[in-house]
Amino acid sequence: MTSFSAIHPRRFHADLHVAPTAAVAAAGVASVVLAATLVMAHAPAPDRAARTVLAVLLAGVPIGVGLSAARSAQTARFGWLLASVGAVWAVSSLAESPDSLPYSIGRIVVWLITPLLVYVTLAYPVGRIVARRDRRLYGGAALAIAVLAIGSAPFVEAYPQPSPWASCGAVCPQNAFMVLGHEPAVMANVIVPARELLTVLLLIAVCASLGRRVRKAPLFRRLTDVPVLVMTGLATILLAEFYLARRFGAAPATVDTFGLLWAFSVPGVAAAFGLGLMWHRLQTVDVVERLSKDLGEAPQRRHLQRAVATALGDPTVELRFPDGPAGRWRDPRGRLISMKAPLAPGRAVREIGDDGAPLAAIEHDAALSMDDELIDVVGALVLSALRQERLTDRLATSLSQLEESRKRIATVADLERSRIERDLHDGAQQRLVLLRIRLSIVEDTVSTDPGAVAGALAELGTEVDEALDELRSLAHGVYPAVLSDRGLKDALHSVAMHSAAGIAFSARGVRRLPREIETAVYFTCVEALQNAYKHAPGARTTWLSLRQDRALTFEVGDDGPGFTPPGGSATGGLRNMQDRIEAIGGTLSIDSVPGHGTRVCGSVPLD
Repeated sequence: MTSFSAIHPRRFHADLHVAPTAAVAAAGVASVVLAATLVMAHAPAPDRAARTVLAVLLAGVPIGVGLSAARSAQTARFGWLLASVGAVWAVSSLAESPDSLPYSIGRIVVWLITPLLVYVTLAYPVGRIVARRDRRLYGGAALAIAVLAIGSAPFVEAYPQPSPWASCGAVCPQNAFMVLGHEPAVMANVIVPARELLTVLLLIAVCASLGRRVRKAPLFRRLTDVPVLVMTGLATILLAEFYLARRFGAAPATVDTFGLLWAFSVPGVAAAFGLGLMWHRLQTVDVVERLSKDLGEAPQRRHLQRAVATALGDPTVELRFPDGPAGRWRDPRGRLISMKAPLAPGRAVREIGDDGAPLAAIEHDAALSMDDELIDVVGALVLSALRQERLTDRLATSLSQLEESRKRIATVADLERSRIERDLHDGAQQRLVLLRIRLSIVEDTVSTDPGAVAGALAELGTEVDEALDELRSLAHGVYPAVLSDRGLKDALHSVAMHSAAGIAFSARGVRRLPREIETAVYFTCVEALQNAYKHAPGARTTWLSLRQDRALTFEVGDDGPGFTPPGGSATGGLRNMQDRIEAIGGTLSIDSVPGHGTRVCGSVPLD
């Protein structure tokens, strides 16, 4: 089954990702100064300037590039490796010493330049050799140098001359590590030619490996490797020319020229590392900027995959999205994808999660796995786009629900207005019309029967009182006077006090609030109490509680028979209550279980 690795911190150990300190930089400078001092003290005057520059470049360029690379988590391991190699190469300046022991140590260190150069080239840019083929290649290089170079040190009277690493010429010190009385003929006739041929072949193999890497890498990654490939190829050609010129007796000036060019190409390879890393950082910034711009427009998922593929320069990039049950994924077109099948060769997958929940997975070229920083940033941008998409969907849903709530509130308001109009027409209006007719009759009676006027006026007064009572009752149903005059706490307390059934009322910290909040909470509580009277007639206890701090919370409950709340959206009176509270930014919940009563709980923020 395919495994996914979520976006994670750097895989390198924490101690590798440490920004170079002043002490480390000072040690690097000291190595360079020491190498330059040795050369200036012992090199012949005609060659002193060139060899001093060579010593400074051979140690300084790898150390400088390495310390710069060590500042990034992605290349920290490679940076420390390259800086360490530069410090080792600085020791090769001992080959300028006139004393036998330091001279011999310097010449042996020169032999280490080739295997170290092979290793850092194959380990570029992450600081470790990833491909099995490359590991075998380096193993062969290390073994060859160990046997044919360092292993031959006890058997040679003098190190090969002319050499770009030593300017002693024909008066060089003897090999301090010689253990035999004289050098065996096999050394000059077999070992040395075999060593030189094998060194060139190893560098050619390294160039071939870099070529394969460049050919398979995404476009922006190719530009990172091309400078190293070019410089390594040039160094290989110069070394081969130097060996051939020295082997077949070319003019001394020609041999020296090829030797110095080969020597200067070694720090040139280190400079190519720095150029490639700088180009890689610029390309990474460009990728992130382009992808940020593309994803800033909240694209659809199909366009999201296209944007990621374009930014990474990998048209084979594919996005996967989890769908419902665990283990089920879909592509941007909505097709189900089997994630149990093994990945094709050269492919890798990175899962993008949000608080432990997977939101997507990016399947990409395995070559991109070496750019963890870039993949992490791309994953973070994709995650941000998916979060934005999710928030946009939630907002659209909320707006739709709000629109539906407004329509329901408007419908309820229309029905309430129609009821008021009907009650006014059928009740108070009819009484007032009748009262006007009676007044006309009394007016006629004044002239014909003055004695009957007093009784008629008394009856009219009674009818006026009844009309006033009916208007008060009607007004109480629209907006009770106690709510307007004394606030929510006293209005609900009045409802509880005048209820036919006993209601346990409690309120804590409740103060006057805006009219719309008091109105919504009042009528919601009244409707909840009416539902309790209607649907829980056998309840022994009904309660109403209010509390105000940073929010106004209320609860209407009973210990009646309870019910099973409807699944999905509420309807009828429950929906009306929710609409009232949601219209003022609050929330309402109905908690009921058959046989365990009902609780209507609401909360309104007071920010």
